Amino acid sequence: MRRVVAGMAMLAVGMAVGCSRADPLGFTPVTGRVTFEGEPLARGEIRFSPDATAGATGPQSMSPLGPGGEFVLRGPGGRLGAVPGQHRVYFAMPGETEPPAPPSDAEDTSVGHQELPQPTAGGQKVPGRYLAPETSGFTATVTPGEPARFDFEIMSTPRKK
Repeated sequence: MRRVVAGMAMLAVGMAVGCSRADPLGFTPVTGRVTFEGEPLARGEIRFSPDATAGATGPQSMSPLGPGGEFVLRGPGGRLGAVPGQHRVYFAMPGETEPPAPPSDAEDTSVGHQELPQPTAGGQKVPGRYLAPETSGFTATVTPGEPARFDFEIMSTPRKK
């Protein structure tokens, strides 16, 4: 009986230690805020993609933008935060980047060229350059074990340097 009790106690301790292990990918909490022309961007998603050109690897993290433009990143499996390293930061406006529907037979098709709609967020037109990691111009470096906050300002025209 003692051996059974001792074995169960060791199993419980082993499970407790195993459950408290750090995330093997080092996910670190990341929060922040996104504004567009000084106003909170409360629609769309923010995405952090590890920058392979800077040696960063691992899965992408993302978050919907909430009230006030606030976000809390999550990775695969609901892991809180992002993997350490440099990330390219970009945005997605789900449902608003679809190409226009082809005209029906009843519509006038004499217009030869249709422009793709520009993504919007609550009436705000987000320039397309912010929708790809290669062109957004935003980066963020996540330091292992150090919760971080990043704030991003989207501008309709690039700032002069």
